[in-house]
Amino acid sequence: MRSVSLVSASLFCPAGIGFAGTGLGDPGPVPGFAPHVHGVPRKHLKTMTRAVQLGCAAVYAALEDWPMWRAVPADRRGLYVGASPQQGDAEDIEPALAASGTPFSLGGFAEHGVPLIPPLWLVKGLSNNILGYASAQFDFQGDNGNWCDGRLGGSVALTNAVHAVAEGRVDLAVAGGADALVGAEALLGGPCAEGAAFLVLVAGDVGKTRVTAGLPTVDGAELEMGELGAAAVPVALARQWLAGLLDVRGGGIHLFRP
Repeated sequence: MRSVSLVSASLFCPAGIGFAGTGLGDPGPVPGFAPHVHGVPRKHLKTMTRAVQLGCAAVYAALEDWPMWRAVPADRRGLYVGASPQQGDAEDIEPALAASGTPFSLGGFAEHGVPLIPPLWLVKGLSNNILGYASAQFDFQGDNGNWCDGRLGGSVALTNAVHAVAEGRVDLAVAGGADALVGAEALLGGPCAEGAAFLVLVAGDVGKTRVTAGLPTVDGAELEMGELGAAAVPVALARQWLAGLLDVRGGGIHLFRP
């Protein structure tokens, strides 16, 4: 088993972007987020939900902070993503629902509503879109994975990434999660937020933070800023990394300063 090091982390959360995200934040959207400004190609925006845009921007930001990733062969780069079930953007089907009659009529929806649904609505809702878009953009041809398990997905993605580097399946792994749950308060029963964070892990003792594998848990990761879904644990770890406070031990992924 090889040693694994954490060399970079990106952060998009309600408190802010990058180091600004280590401060206090209320539940809600990521302030100042503009996907095309944060590395997401404009040509892809129409086929991305907000969560996918955040995730792809976070992958871009994590790699930009560690430019040596380009020296790693494409087939030795891995991408590990935690996500939640997607269903496209709600506003895309609002005209279809409105055309279905009041009260809602299934027959009216079939006759008048369905023709109004944008043809790419279903494509935008694929739960592995972050993995697909980001791996293509950055030419990640090695081992990869996508876990569509909500909050658990971010933790599982990080764990699998550490194992992949330690076992020699990849030399560089980018791992994290993204979610955009603003508007789901009634469904989830509490304040909701959006966010994304990805960590860059490499083989060997590089930098100041070594990593050993386990299932990462960070108590209260999303309580301060609302429900972050698959982004909860990655965001909590990125916040600590960027603030220089990372020391997560005890039954989880062990990220510590030697």
